[in-house]
Amino acid sequence: MRFPSFAPATALGVVSALALALTVPGAALAADPDEEAAPKSSESSNTDELPPLTGEPRSADGYEKVEVKTYAEYKNLELPIGAYQGAEQLKMDPQFVNAVQVGLEQLFKRDYDGARDTFEALEATFPDTAVGAVVDTLVWQALMLENFDFKYDKQYWTSTKEARKKLDIAMEKPGSEGWEHLLMATIVGIESIHTMRKSEYLKALSLAFDAMGEIEASKKANPDFIDLQLADGLYNYWRSAITLSTDALPDFGDERVKGIEQMQMVEQRAVFLQPLATLSLAFTWIEEKDYKKAVVQTAKNRRVYPDSIVNNLVAGTTFIYMKDYENALKALAEVERVDPKNQRVKYWKGVALLRSKKAEEAMPLFQSYLEYEHLEDYQKSWTHYRIGQCHARNKDWGAANDSYQAAVKVDGHKASKTAMDRLKKRKKDGKIDF
Repeated sequence: MRFPSFAPATALGVVSALALALTVPGAALAADPDEEAAPKSSESSNTDELPPLTGEPRSADGYEKVEVKTYAEYKNLELPIGAYQGAEQLKMDPQFVNAVQVGLEQLFKRDYDGARDTFEALEATFPDTAVGAVVDTLVWQALMLENFDFKYDKQYWTSTKEARKKLDIAMEKPGSEGWEHLLMATIVGIESIHTMRKSEYLKALSLAFDAMGEIEASKKANPDFIDLQLADGLYNYWRSAITLSTDALPDFGDERVKGIEQMQMVEQRAVFLQPLATLSLAFTWIEEKDYKKAVVQTAKNRRVYPDSIVNNLVAGTTFIYMKDYENALKALAEVERVDPKNQRVKYWKGVALLRSKKAEEAMPLFQSYLEYEHLEDYQKSWTHYRIGQCHARNKDWGAANDSYQAAVKVDGHKASKTAMDRLKKRKKDGKIDF
């Protein structure tokens, strides 16, 4: 199982509309590539035919289109038909749904200030919908996900408390129950993920159950709302994948195919969540070790959202799993183009260069990343380990051993302990000296 930070399986079911599918990219951005990661045996690692990662995005929007119902009452459309379809599913004003779609597009395109402005204006037109506070929470989480840190932890907790307060007020008034439960599921679900990232698993699990309850309440109010199938799809796939991989959890059965089909339906027909379903499917294919399909999923999103740091980081790490380091570096260069100050990209770029036998170029990236003040312990230990590998590539065995020791000192890093044991054995056998 590649994504250990998914541990409490039930938490996966809380990923809901507007939550940016934080569990999925979050876990993968934390994971380190296996030393022997390789493409699925039936798949070639040749990526010549994959969609381009650099240059101008393709004109296609990146999503498969399906036929949708045409509503007779909307003959003279002033808004995109998706706004009317969403309005019917949610029993809400089409103008409101369209504004949410516009704001989310700004969020996906990394126009965070524009998204805040859109949702604040929307809440002024539709009071007591709490959308302004909710988007603020999403923005702070997105910024932290881009570096996989807790830099804006204080701002996040301030915004999420405000969002809960405003949603409680909104829920006291009749109408729009499905929407309000959806937003509450988003806030509670993100809080669960944030808490899980800090290893507070029992608290995270309790929050996950609360969020699942909000999802069920939203379904009851709006059973035809397609986007909610994303939560079901993630839950069915990942709970199956986790429980099938260990005897320590009860047998849930194998619902992976069903989960994939639910995610694909959302990707094709969602009101709000097409790009999130696409990214969720990327991680599904990574778990299935079908890396070519995973990279195609990230390419779909790049056509429409070329500045998405999370999507480009995922593309880069997927290419690393494929041992296609040239394309990995191209994808990671897109992160640097959008945000030259991004820190997490240094680590992944360093891994790609190290695996490309360019230890001299990788070393300063790891050293620079290690200076970042918002690193978690596991990030520090893995970076020390990678620095040790760079020294080992240069046959500087003493420096390599010192770096591995530094990693073990941080959190008992297992890979570094193994590397130290190997060095000691080689020294004992007279093959190296330090």
